[in-house]
Amino acid sequence: MSVLLKFLYRNSRFLLFLLLQAIAIFFTFNKNIYHNSLLENKIITFIGFVDKNITDITTYFNLKKENERLLEENKQYRNLFLGKDQKIKPEFIPMLDSTKYKQKYYYTTANIVSNSITRANNFLIIDKGRAQGVNVEMGVISSEGVVGMIINSTNNYSKVMSILNKNTKINARLKSSKYYGTLSWEGEDSRIMRLSDIPKYVGVKIGDTIETDGKSRTYPEGILIGRVSGKSIDEETGNWNISVELFQDMGNIQKVYIVNKLDRTEIKSLQDSITNAQ
Repeated sequence: MSVLLKFLYRNSRFLLFLLLQAIAIFFTFNKNIYHNSLLENKIITFIGFVDKNITDITTYFNLKKENERLLEENKQYRNLFLGKDQKIKPEFIPMLDSTKYKQKYYYTTANIVSNSITRANNFLIIDKGRAQGVNVEMGVISSEGVVGMIINSTNNYSKVMSILNKNTKINARLKSSKYYGTLSWEGEDSRIMRLSDIPKYVGVKIGDTIETDGKSRTYPEGILIGRVSGKSIDEETGNWNISVELFQDMGNIQKVYIVNKLDRTEIKSLQDSITNAQ
């Protein structure tokens, strides 16, 4: 004990200096928006670097399963685009374009290097960033459904706000009737989200498919989300309160598609002008 006290006494000035430095750094990053953003970017890059190396090792042992899934997915897209018409050239197949809905989107792939599903506000980090053309407000989807939205990017990594985030709001609709509402997460079950604002006179059945409605700058129309697993009438609004079981298991994702809506900036400009006019 005496040795510890002597050490503290001898180094008291140096330890006081370190304490004051820590306090100064804390207040700098806590109060200054610029420094706070700079710190977050450094953290994203560091986490991305560390987690990517860990993910590369675990991915190696899952290559067989992943290759089988990708082969099955490619087969589904080939069947979707080719059908029975074998005159269409295969080189036109790989572009995952929503031509059915006449929308202009470009897709690029990415790997997930960090993911959380147990918090109230969950995020992912992917291995694509500004150097690869990835920017904020781009949608992130998987072969099974919606995953989230880009909210920050560094040169080679991006932070994604997961659909399992209490700040998430997605325009979603019933595939059968096309009635749309707002999809959100209540912070409890990672498999279940809530669809609201659907009028009670709309027919809703257990098992109905829920998909994106295309009325946003983020996601194409018709991207699958989940199925109706429960329903009740909200006493406050008089509308349906619908439980949606997600198709995508958010705790088991390795690869995703980043969605770039080519005319997103043009649409945002018009929407901002309307908001400013009001």
